[in-house]
Amino acid sequence: MRTIPFRHIVVRYILEKRPAQLSAIEYRALAEFRYRIRRFLRFSEQAARRAGLEPAQHQLLLAVKAYTGEPTVGNLAERLQARHHSVVGLADRLAESGLVKRNRAAVDRRQVRIRLTAKGEAVLRKLSLEHRVELGTEGGALAAALQAIVARKGSPPDRRR
Repeated sequence: MRTIPFRHIVVRYILEKRPAQLSAIEYRALAEFRYRIRRFLRFSEQAARRAGLEPAQHQLLLAVKAYTGEPTVGNLAERLQARHHSVVGLADRLAESGLVKRNRAAVDRRQVRIRLTAKGEAVLRKLSLEHRVELGTEGGALAAALQAIVARKGSPPDRRR
């Protein structure tokens, strides 16, 4: 059996317990990524408001459309990372506007399922086309910012600060 010198154990322990360090380049990459995300989100919020929706209402319409089948309010709360009662309020306002329909589930009457109306589909289609154009314009910079972060993963930290 081979013995490991004590100093190697100490060095390994220090390296394992030392908090991870980020370089100035990594901080810049994270900041750039956050900036690009925020720009896209601001665009999305403004587009929703121009369409007469609150941004959360637009997100709910998109989540309903993307869901396989008719999502429950609970499913949508998870997808939106929102509280159940907040999603109920969003769905109520969208139903009043004629953009979604609420239906009780056949098996469990406590569950409310949400589906888009033709009007909701039309509003969402218009917004989604605008988003696709924006991503075509700005998506490359967003992807590059993410790639700069991912490319740094696993590489030795830059010691220059």
